[in-house]
Amino acid sequence: MLMPRLGLIGALTWNFSIRLSELLSLGRERWWWQMHAALRREFRGLNPNKMVLNMRGPYHVDSLAYGETPALSFLKILDTLQLPAGSQIVDLGSGRGVPCLTAAAARGYKALGLEYFAVYTERAQRVAERHGWPAQFVSGNFLRRPLPAAQLYFISATAFPEELRQQLLELLQQVPAGSWVVCQDWVLEAPFELDRMQQLPVSWGIAKICYHRRLP
Repeated sequence: MLMPRLGLIGALTWNFSIRLSELLSLGRERWWWQMHAALRREFRGLNPNKMVLNMRGPYHVDSLAYGETPALSFLKILDTLQLPAGSQIVDLGSGRGVPCLTAAAARGYKALGLEYFAVYTERAQRVAERHGWPAQFVSGNFLRRPLPAAQLYFISATAFPEELRQQLLELLQQVPAGSWVVCQDWVLEAPFELDRMQQLPVSWGIAKICYHRRLP
């Protein structure tokens, strides 16, 4: 990943530029305003890094870093893939749920967000239900549950340590042949074939988006 060296001022400036870009591109979309207003209400006051610190200690905070893939970047991923109407999307490590909510609200896709912290899934679920968007959020360790069939699996893997990536790779053996697995800053091994890569802005910098197909 190409990551700007962001201090507090740099981080604020970077994320302001992302929000401004979204405003210019999506500002006429009602769902965009609804989503961000609801997320502000639901997640006000939550500190995800403090939650990780309390649970696992300071060594692990970066491995569960709660950066976010903005709505506009995820829409570009969806536009690249051109999934059929009614497709199922699974986000492994969904955080506040922005990719799932975006896919459900803007494209009508069915979306499932798997996230460790219940406080996140409960609040993201309220956002989806408030607006009638077809997104569901489930808490717990996604490494310990079978993966549902889907057309797209999305993984923000930038901060994942190698051990977690190996566990994820074993889990991904379950996905159906022909499915897309899109990862940030992670090129998968066989039985996945790298189809293309692109760079997109995320909350912590520029991520390398790696598009894979599951081979038969």
